[in-house]
Amino acid sequence: MCNFDDNETGKSSGGAVKEMRPNFKKLKSIERQRREILLRAELPFFRIILFWSGTCLKEISTDLLVWLTLAIYTGIRISANILDYTPESVSLLEKTNIGVLGGFLSFFLVLFVNQTNGRFLEMYGFSKACSGRIQDIAGLARAILPDEYGHKIVKHF
Repeated sequence: MCNFDDNETGKSSGGAVKEMRPNFKKLKSIERQRREILLRAELPFFRIILFWSGTCLKEISTDLLVWLTLAIYTGIRISANILDYTPESVSLLEKTNIGVLGGFLSFFLVLFVNQTNGRFLEMYGFSKACSGRIQDIAGLARAILPDEYGHKIVKHF
């Protein structure tokens, strides 16, 4: 994701893996991109979905699996429209109760959404707890440290 300029491999001369940190120029670039994305959140929906940077559109457009699936689907639709006869598999499906399949799909969809919502609420709780601990540390630092240092720390939190 991030390209760090110094020591791309993350290995020191002794062969041990060390922590890779971006330089100041890279950090400024990342922060500028993050602020641009933050400002986009206030734009109308249709303007937001047209942005290329800061979205997953670049990854999706270069993913072979997406294009392969789209090509297979298009091929099936074209061949279905060209054929003059109804395949035997379609005539077999006419005799089945497709409502049962819809019921199962709805059931699994509800389970999936429930599970996803539970995970979101759990992560949101962790995030709020972390925010609370940061506020606790900021208050403690403000109360114990001298005024000039305390103000700086609270400002950065």
